[in-house]
Amino acid sequence: MNATPDGGDAAATRIPAPLVRDYRHIGGIESIEVDGTRYFFGYDFSEDLVVSPLISDNELMSVFAETHMEQRDGRHDRKYWRELVDGSLESSELAEPESCSFESEQLRSIITSLEKIAETGVPAPDFIYPYHLRFLLSSAGQWKEQFTATAEGIRAIKGTESPSEGNTLEQIARDVLRETRNAMSAAGGNWAEVFDGLAR
Repeated sequence: MNATPDGGDAAATRIPAPLVRDYRHIGGIESIEVDGTRYFFGYDFSEDLVVSPLISDNELMSVFAETHMEQRDGRHDRKYWRELVDGSLESSELAEPESCSFESEQLRSIITSLEKIAETGVPAPDFIYPYHLRFLLSSAGQWKEQFTATAEGIRAIKGTESPSEGNTLEQIARDVLRETRNAMSAAGGNWAEVFDGLAR
């Protein structure tokens, strides 16, 4: 009778594939919270790339990093990476802790608001599309979508400035929706699945 692997051995049997497979990335561990679930991911700071799917298991994240990542001084064992995984719960090198939590209701409201603006042309003063969310989705998609129209148009969407000459609020909202769809389509691994509140 075969023994069932446990702990790190079990994690090692289900290591997910990296998002970028060309080489072993030098990077660290980051984490975010979505709907109360904590997810970890590997991040290559020199390339500004998310290099792993979102992983909710601390040990599996450690095994992924041991297998697919390294630090500037070379490769490290699972115990080393586990300390970095645990440390990511308390701090981030990418954003303030309050910017690292998301709710599906919040994500759905982004899309609902944009669709309404695209139809009515009426600004939404309370509209919020977190920069860190857009940054992560762009990075997870290897920057195939960079949310340029969103960055340029978000003040018009909120009604704090007028659309640029030759543009309309309806078109800005449609452009932001298009960028969101592009980013979701390009995001690797399970990123689009976890953030499916943005999918319409």
